[in-house]
Amino acid sequence: MKRPLSLRLRLLLAAALVLLLFLSGTGVILDRAFRTSIEESAREQLRLRALALLGTADVVGDRLTLPVMQAEPRLNQPGSGLYAGVIDGDGREVWLSRSLVGRRAGLDVPRLPPGHASFESLVDAEGVALYRFSLGVIWESSQGDVPYVFTVAMAQAPFMAEAQSFRRALFTGLGGAGLGLLLVLLAVLAAALRPLKRLALEVERVERGTAQRLDDTWPAEIAGLARNLNMLVDHERSRQQRYRNTLDDLAHSLKTPLAILRNALADGPAAADLAREQIERMQTMVHHHLQRASVSRNPLQLHRTPLAQPVQRILAGLERLHPEAGLKLSSSIPESLAVAVDERDVYEIIGNLAENACKYGHRQVQIRGEHRDGAVVLTVADDGPGVPEALREAVLHRGARADTNTSGQGIGLAVVAELLEAWDGRLAIDTDPELGGAAVSVTLPAA
Repeated sequence: MKRPLSLRLRLLLAAALVLLLFLSGTGVILDRAFRTSIEESAREQLRLRALALLGTADVVGDRLTLPVMQAEPRLNQPGSGLYAGVIDGDGREVWLSRSLVGRRAGLDVPRLPPGHASFESLVDAEGVALYRFSLGVIWESSQGDVPYVFTVAMAQAPFMAEAQSFRRALFTGLGGAGLGLLLVLLAVLAAALRPLKRLALEVERVERGTAQRLDDTWPAEIAGLARNLNMLVDHERSRQQRYRNTLDDLAHSLKTPLAILRNALADGPAAADLAREQIERMQTMVHHHLQRASVSRNPLQLHRTPLAQPVQRILAGLERLHPEAGLKLSSSIPESLAVAVDERDVYEIIGNLAENACKYGHRQVQIRGEHRDGAVVLTVADDGPGVPEALREAVLHRGARADTNTSGQGIGLAVVAELLEAWDGRLAIDTDPELGGAAVSVTLPAA
């Protein structure tokens, strides 16, 4: 299986791509802006030179004349890269600058209406790139108004050299800035990912057994993950401890019944009743300890168990189990009432409480449920003799019983208490004001 890329490399590649796109886009925009600025500068220069050329023009007789030698030295120097010319309305050349001497390609002055100007970037017949500015004017003479076009052209090479120099400086600067930003990003990533590296090291320490749990000081982004990992570690450790304790308790609890059975076997058939009693006792103990070991709470899992259906099923089962008792079993559980407890543990809690109520009740057993202070309170009441106040704490311990006239081992309430402890619940025993017997109330977290 191909190993996935590390978070550091993924973030670095993503940042490098974003930087490349951003800096490239910035470079292109700035380069275009500089080229536009260069062209605007060339246009302005040529416009001023065209106006200066227009200022040297004069009419001698009926003809427009310009000085052969211009104040601008480059117009007088052949091949200087700055050229000028004038044509009349019929397209005839009136005047050309001395800088055009020796050029195979003429200036190619365009025709323009008076009062119009044009600026162009072009390549002449010799393959030379030029900027050209043309201005249409009307000159008054004895023969009337005569249109002329004044044109000034300039080689683009100096401007392009300047643009190339700017482009090299621009992309060198942007490249250096991008490299610097990547180095800064590497440092930022190292600092940002350091908590994750520390988390991995602490998990490894927990795995090796050199640490009991993770540290509690984490950035907000991974504090929830660390908290859930600690909950999982604590849950697993408590589960293992519960299994060890259960095995120890089971081994200790079975010592006495096994010794009694061993002695009963020596007595022969006369000890059959004693043997059955001890076997039943051992079965009850095994069930009790297995129940303790298999409390099914997982701190990372959310539960939602409606109470109405489990209560109805348990009461229906008890009616079939004790048909001779003639008990009236009833419940008042709203359909919306639900607890944040695993369904198996809900059945175990309600089943033990309802079975105890059926053992001690005379005619009625009621199960009620309600919301109270953000929790769910479930009450199992009967019309039996109740539990004396002095024994209400003692009956929660395994083997303790308030009444020895009924059968059982006295572990039902102990199982319920242990299950409630695992689910952060509470148990209270009182006298029911309506039925007069015991009222055992359990408080469970609401779903």
